[in-house]
Amino acid sequence: MIAIVDNALRAKISLLEFLEQRGWRPVRDNGREEVAGLCPLHKDSRPSFYVNRRKQVFYCHGCGRGGGLRKLIGLLDAPPSMPCDRAQLLETVYEFYANRLARFEDARAYLSRRGIHDSAVIRHMRIGYAPGACLRAHLCRLGYDREWLRQCGLTDERGRDVFFRCLTFPLEHAPNLYGRWIASGVCRHRFLPGSKGGLYGWTQSLAFPRLIVVEGLFDVAALWQAGFPNAVAALGSHLHNGQIAELCRFDERTVCICFDNDHNGSGQRAAHRLSTQLRHVGVEALRVELPDGHDPASFFAAGATAGDFRRCLDRARP
Repeated sequence: MIAIVDNALRAKISLLEFLEQRGWRPVRDNGREEVAGLCPLHKDSRPSFYVNRRKQVFYCHGCGRGGGLRKLIGLLDAPPSMPCDRAQLLETVYEFYANRLARFEDARAYLSRRGIHDSAVIRHMRIGYAPGACLRAHLCRLGYDREWLRQCGLTDERGRDVFFRCLTFPLEHAPNLYGRWIASGVCRHRFLPGSKGGLYGWTQSLAFPRLIVVEGLFDVAALWQAGFPNAVAALGSHLHNGQIAELCRFDERTVCICFDNDHNGSGQRAAHRLSTQLRHVGVEALRVELPDGHDPASFFAAGATAGDFRRCLDRARP
């Protein structure tokens, strides 16, 4: 590749001439400074690649890559990297969002209002924040294709970050990603397309004889922070067959179901159904009832202590 670059630069070949030698043809050329065509760097369905004759630079509005002749030669002759492994891409996204959290006070304030403040738990769960308007550019600079990001569910048709203004929680076991909007008065959730995987925190919980099953990731964070590392999250109140199978693997374990104590009773009804399912297959299952209107995260955020939660565990019943 170095020889190709040196030969092209010594010959003082223009960007457009170099592209045409490689078989590229403009779709729109009105004789002015800029010409447009399909991008040679990614699968393109409409002209998004622009070459400026005067400045001798290119830019693609599809994949976000641009530069001069040397950069273009390097990109064209680099080994193809797309499509890539989904887990590899998401690992990059997890790290990017985790690095953003410390930079945005409103995200940290929301986390604090939800009662999550232990830095060790935040690091362990790799909680992050998506401020928006920066993910696509970051990933495109690393060589990821814009269309691949859209197909994975990370960006929308216009290239915008779908997790904009969300706290993010990596689901490395899936792999997937959960987002919770921090906007005032908004309670919305988002997952990427695909499986959410099994019980969150399952591997960590295997060392304990008693398991605490909660609905959400904030609940798990609150319990881990309070000294209950045996908590796992079902990511909802309706467990799928794979999650139930995980709970049934060890007959000698006690499963404590601590779902939200909603005012409409939906969480407790779901806890009763799960408890019945587990007991029918020989698993000891107990239902933990929190004060009215509380889930584990809000219980601790309201001032409850680890001792208060232990008393709720002690009162658990089938």
